[in-house]
Amino acid sequence: NHPSMRVFLLSLLMVLGSVQIAAAQPSSIDLRALDNLFTEQATVEVNLRGALLNLVAEASRNDEPEFASIVDDLRGIFVRQYALSSAQSGMRNRVDSMARTLETNGWETLVRVREDDEQTFVYLLSEGNVINGMVVMSLDEGDDEATFVTIDGRIDPAHIGRLGGHFGVPEID
Repeated sequence: NHPSMRVFLLSLLMVLGSVQIAAAQPSSIDLRALDNLFTEQATVEVNLRGALLNLVAEASRNDEPEFASIVDDLRGIFVRQYALSSAQSGMRNRVDSMARTLETNGWETLVRVREDDEQTFVYLLSEGNVINGMVVMSLDEGDDEATFVTIDGRIDPAHIGRLGGHFGVPEID
């Protein structure tokens, strides 16, 4: 188990276990522009939206109906992961700057971890009890990873709690 991924997954499950994501606005982070911050291409690139997201939901409907139900309400999941060693100098400052921009634009800080070799931020754009967007940014020097995630769509928190329990993560009440 990877420590940064555990922090990310637990943060995500806590958020999604207590609120709903609905009608997300476009992310304040241009994931395609991230390529310009690194000298190498992304090691992981996920772009699930539209027909492809529907295909994932349909392919899992018989075996994992709860997962299919979650995916039905999403408009997109976008992930970029880079080798942190390929980042331009000052990457921590750049992520701090992106975080300040999110905050200036009304995003709320859910998680902020600043350790010697790790920096992780989770931001939510909310209105009342509804979350309208989510952004995760994580730099982990120990594992040489820079990870950026955005989720767009509506998620029923009851499904996330049960789904998390299904994969060995304690259910969230």
